[in-house]
Amino acid sequence: MGDSVNFRTILESKHILVVLDLPELDLEHESNLVLNIFPTECTFTAAPYHARIPLSHLVHPGKAYPENIDYEKSAVTFRVPLDCEIKTTNTETPSYPYGFGRLHNGPLLLETSQELKVLPDPCTYNFSQRWELKEVAEKHDFNGEHYGMDYIQFTIDKLGLNLDNIPASFKLSEDQSYRIRVIVDEKVRQKDAYSCIEDHQPLLLGLIDILLAIGYDQLTNNNELNEANSHINIHRISATLAYFVEFDCVEQMLRSFYRRSCTYPYYRNKEISLVCAQHVINGITSVDRRTWMQLQLMQAYEAFKTTDCAVLNHFFIKDYIRYVELGLNEEILMLLINDMEKVLPDVHQAVLGFGEEKMLQKVLMDIIPQEESDSTDSDDYESSEDECDDSNSDNESVTTNEEPSANENVLEKLMNLKLSG
Repeated sequence: MGDSVNFRTILESKHILVVLDLPELDLEHESNLVLNIFPTECTFTAAPYHARIPLSHLVHPGKAYPENIDYEKSAVTFRVPLDCEIKTTNTETPSYPYGFGRLHNGPLLLETSQELKVLPDPCTYNFSQRWELKEVAEKHDFNGEHYGMDYIQFTIDKLGLNLDNIPASFKLSEDQSYRIRVIVDEKVRQKDAYSCIEDHQPLLLGLIDILLAIGYDQLTNNNELNEANSHINIHRISATLAYFVEFDCVEQMLRSFYRRSCTYPYYRNKEISLVCAQHVINGITSVDRRTWMQLQLMQAYEAFKTTDCAVLNHFFIKDYIRYVELGLNEEILMLLINDMEKVLPDVHQAVLGFGEEKMLQKVLMDIIPQEESDSTDSDDYESSEDECDDSNSDNESVTTNEEPSANENVLEKLMNLKLSG
């Protein structure tokens, strides 16, 4: 079963009929059947599908809803009105490429939602404008209190996460291997788009950025696909997926990952980002690097395919799966990984740029007085108990010295944080 759409168009006197074959959808219960219409083409998106359909005549821009649904054949027909009154002018709206290797162009309007939080119309922004929008959004979305509480909790118990739980080996399942073959064969006539690339560096930086996002999700979900949040984590942490940006160098890419991994997922901590970066380095430098990368990309593919994020499979993930299979430049990849190892310590120590140091100190100041008060009350209570029972005072004293309370441990760590901050 694939996620590519078979379609056909039928020209009528005043309309163009667009017929889509959608065997993967439960058409009786699917409500998201909308055709986005542009002057010379239309697009359709409903997980796991995304299709761009060229039109032979000018049409009225807007939206179209099903004219007819054939439940037996899993086919949906849309009626798109022709527009013979559209006047062409010399002024053209600029349209910028987007997606893997800038392969995609033309109008695009993504419906953002709680699941899908991306730049909805990347075709209208050049790459520098997308970067500026990304930076502004990160500054707006960063939550200092959330970051501060996770910082403190990680120091105490690592947020309850087991960051050492990494699979000892990587092996594709039969289903994953089959799916990769299907994805590669979809573009069997366009192999040159992946094997004859001139500039590999932007593609590889985007690939590493996506792998970091996938790794962060795995670390915080016990290496399992979480149907509730894996798709959200991956696409929001990766600026490549969320804002269709390209990176100039490893340091820029790594800094972006740190900022976004401390802004968007449920668990936000630079130490998790560091462990994630180290795991990606280990995976890419391993003997089975291609298999490891394919396994990671399939994790994203599976996370996206039944959600609003399915569109990202068509613009990035499937193309990267083909690239790893057909055109991966391992020499440049290893140079980038060497650079990543060199700059990682400095990026890890650098500030995120959100003024998070002051926010963290404020969180500490709000918590420490309460902890000190609780500790004092506890000490007073224990002293009262000791006075009431002289016979057991020595034993209780020994026990107290050997087993300090949880509150005292927390307070000590918080005080150390305050002093080191």
